[in-house]
Amino acid sequence: MIRLLVIDNHASAGKRTKKLLEQEKDFHVTVLHSGKDALALIREQKFDILLFDLRMPILSWQVLVKKATENDSETIVILYTNDDIEPYFNLIIESGVSSFVSKTASKAQLIATIRAALQGDAVIPIKFLPQLRKIKTRKLGTIYFNRKEINILKQVSYGKTNKEIADVVFLSPRTVEYHLTNIFKKLGVDSRTKAVMKASELGYIEAIR
Repeated sequence: MIRLLVIDNHASAGKRTKKLLEQEKDFHVTVLHSGKDALALIREQKFDILLFDLRMPILSWQVLVKKATENDSETIVILYTNDDIEPYFNLIIESGVSSFVSKTASKAQLIATIRAALQGDAVIPIKFLPQLRKIKTRKLGTIYFNRKEINILKQVSYGKTNKEIADVVFLSPRTVEYHLTNIFKKLGVDSRTKAVMKASELGYIEAIR
């Protein structure tokens, strides 16, 4: 079951979102209307996806994102808003948000955005591509890893099997295998041992001694 937490200060909008998302049989949705309440619940429970509105009273979305991810860098946050994203685009990309989607998007677009984020990917409208700036973290040359791939690399370095990794990152073993294949391609290696060695040499993960 995929657990989603929707934070929307409009009760009616939150209910609509819950009803829409729970049409997916593997989605379980909790709705809150306060950033403060959301942060308290996040400390008690683990959610696969956090769906934040861009405009929240008292606590801004930036504060919510920062506090929601400071204890778990793997937390997936998606901004779901009626606001025009364009003026905030670069700030959103650099804030730690995993993805974003408009409330005017279709159900199919919303679901696609959520499922892509769960796989470590982001759905970005074509019009934003010219604005996309390459973030300076976790990069060297032309090799880029998302947070999910970094975590999988770390688990591999601990000697864990695909099944054990799947339990940690909340993915299926098949999906972990898919991510590992992409990681091998990016690093230009053909084995787990070589991947760990090269990732360590490049500074993506710490060497395990």
